[in-house]
Amino acid sequence: MRTSFVTTLTVVLAFGCADQPTSPTALSEAAPAPALNMGNGVVSHASMGGADVCEALGLPTGCDANFSLVANLKADGSVSGQWQDVFPGGGEGIHVAVDCLNVVGNGAVISGVITNGQSGGVDVSGQQAITAIVDNGTSANDPADQLSFSFIGVTPPGFCTSLTPGNFPLFPLTHGQVKVR
Repeated sequence: MRTSFVTTLTVVLAFGCADQPTSPTALSEAAPAPALNMGNGVVSHASMGGADVCEALGLPTGCDANFSLVANLKADGSVSGQWQDVFPGGGEGIHVAVDCLNVVGNGAVISGVITNGQSGGVDVSGQQAITAIVDNGTSANDPADQLSFSFIGVTPPGFCTSLTPGNFPLFPLTHGQVKVR
């Protein structure tokens, strides 16, 4: 059986390479490599879960409640996901239906429509929100992952594709994890 496999592989390599080389244009028009597809057509993914940015501001861990996010970009260009940002003092925060994900290197900018939320005693449902995250690794020797605040009502829909995480104030996330791929 092994000899048959090796013989077949040798024949395929010897004759399969005799064809004309593929032009760079044809390669760029080809479908994305299967290795880039993370399942269900997902080509980019960003997620974050943690206690928000309290320590970066000199406050105790968890003072700003929590922050959780998941966003997926599919090969067909559609984006799905959600994030929840609970604000200090409890009772206020936002839940966002993600509709834009821009992955830039190890960071991502995410935006969407607030489906339910209050900020400063005002109902902010229906407004756009935007944030940014940076994945700096998982080792204890790596710098802390980074997170921005949730900004409400400052950008039009889809604007996240024109921004990078560097456009945002980023704070170290000391209790939590960011994943961007």
